[in-house]
Amino acid sequence: MKQSLGLLEVSGLALAINCADAMAKAASITLLGLEKTNGSGWTVINIAGDVASVQSAIATGASLAETQGGLVAQKVIARPANGIFPTRPRSEVTNTVSAQTVQEMPVTPEPLAAAEATQARVTCNLCLDPACPRQKGEPRTLCIHSGQRGE
Repeated sequence: MKQSLGLLEVSGLALAINCADAMAKAASITLLGLEKTNGSGWTVINIAGDVASVQSAIATGASLAETQGGLVAQKVIARPANGIFPTRPRSEVTNTVSAQTVQEMPVTPEPLAAAEATQARVTCNLCLDPACPRQKGEPRTLCIHSGQRGE
C-alpha cells in the first residue's frame, strides 16, 4: 500500500503535542516526528499512513489547532515520490502502524573523512566516548561518565 505524508504546522510545542495526540487517536497513522521551525515558536508535526488516515488525522489536528488559535499551515501529500520519507521513522514517537510499513529508500553511504567517521560513531554528546551507550537526548544519568564530571 502506498503511504502518504501529512504535515501540520502549529504555533507552540504544547499545542503540537496536543494535536499529535489527537491525530494519533483519530486515525491509524505513524508519527514521524515533531520539528521546531525557525522563529515564532512554530512546530511541524510529520505523520505517515494511508491516504484516508492521514487526511483524517490532519483534519482533526487542524481543527483542534484552529480552535486554540495556533494553526499555521497544513498539507497532505497523497503519494509522495521516493526519497521524500526519512530512511527510518523516529522511534520515540510512533503509533499503531509499525515502522516497517513506511517505504524506505535505499541509502548509498558516501565516503567520510577519518575525522567525520570518528564523529559518526560517537553517540553521547556529553562525554563523546564511542563506548557510551547513551544516545543524544537521553537522560544524563545513562552516560557511563556521569559521576566523573567536574574533575
